[in-house]
Amino acid sequence: MDASRVRVGGPLAVYAPDLIGSLSDAGYGVKSTVEHMRRLAELSWWLERERLDPAAVDERLVGDLLDVLHGSGRSLMSTPRSFRVVLGFLRSLGVAAPAQVGVLSPVGVLLAQYQHFLVVERALGAMTAKGYVATAAWFLSRTCADDPDRVAGLSVADVSRFVSDAGRVRSPRSVNEVVVGVRSLLRYLFLKGLIDRPLAQATPWLASAKTSSLPRTLTPGTAQLLLQSCDRATLAGTRDFALLSLFVRLGLRVGEVTAIELDDIDWRRGELLVRGKGGWRDTLPLPVDVGEALVAYLCVRVPVTGCRRVFLRVVAPRGPIAMTDIRAVVRRACKRVGVPDTSTHRLRHAVACELLRNGAPLYEIGQVLRHHHLATTAIYAKVDFEALKTVVVAWPGTTS
Repeated sequence: MDASRVRVGGPLAVYAPDLIGSLSDAGYGVKSTVEHMRRLAELSWWLERERLDPAAVDERLVGDLLDVLHGSGRSLMSTPRSFRVVLGFLRSLGVAAPAQVGVLSPVGVLLAQYQHFLVVERALGAMTAKGYVATAAWFLSRTCADDPDRVAGLSVADVSRFVSDAGRVRSPRSVNEVVVGVRSLLRYLFLKGLIDRPLAQATPWLASAKTSSLPRTLTPGTAQLLLQSCDRATLAGTRDFALLSLFVRLGLRVGEVTAIELDDIDWRRGELLVRGKGGWRDTLPLPVDVGEALVAYLCVRVPVTGCRRVFLRVVAPRGPIAMTDIRAVVRRACKRVGVPDTSTHRLRHAVACELLRNGAPLYEIGQVLRHHHLATTAIYAKVDFEALKTVVVAWPGTTS
């Protein structure tokens, strides 16, 4: 069915042609466009029946409309979420009422200020800061009952008790990640004068730290199988091949791949600017095969107006690809080749282990992975089994 043939009457009829154009620009197919046009028609019918102005359109009005439709056996599959595209369109035109912003609780204000500090002053990525704030919210809920007035009374016992309780529901490695978040929050509270003692020093660090286990990597040859599984005759396959090439050849982090912009690729010099953790900017040589994969994708990539990101979604709504989308690309590739689901960070470990097998020294591996401390790279010394054999001491009483 042609979306333009969906009948829209009432006060929103004038916006129907613009909605069709907006959906087309965003990459929606005919079927999806028809569905959204029908939702516009339902909203317009409800406004006309209730004699309301378009400015009355919001989530509450959508809920009232659905109550009536469902009560009469119509649009039973529709939910408030089904109207989010139409609502967003009407709000972008200034027609519908703006989305209501909830009033933050006092502890919510504190957490928002902490998040702003992490992003602006500490230059953390948005997703990383979100994780730190989640840990901070958990800590404040358990130790202060979400009452910021009780922050000043925090004690060493409170901090230790929280970490101990976390150890009962989290693995040691996970608890240490929680400790990092708690220490960050406590440093912030001390810096802002909300606590009068540097309690960050009181957070215990559990056993099984980062260097006590082997880095999780892939069996040799798996990375190449993931690349070969991409159908490069399709747009999605061409994009996925370029994405995976950056992981298995350069060892980039998922956030770094997401952030790559067109201007970050210097084709003349053969270099790639990487926007790393903590606001670092590093330049890496661009291998020929990775460059060819990027060129192949850019030649078929459908651009989005005003968007400079290299990697875009191939389904509507068109726009920059998200980290969750990239992780899904890796999961699908694993499924195609019949290997267990893996993480993008394990691909990074695989790059380091492959370099090690080929005789690269640790300091060179650190340069490729852009570690700023050699101690971070030192975890890979444990997987250099051939070198470790030369320092093995025979067990007493054995012949070898």
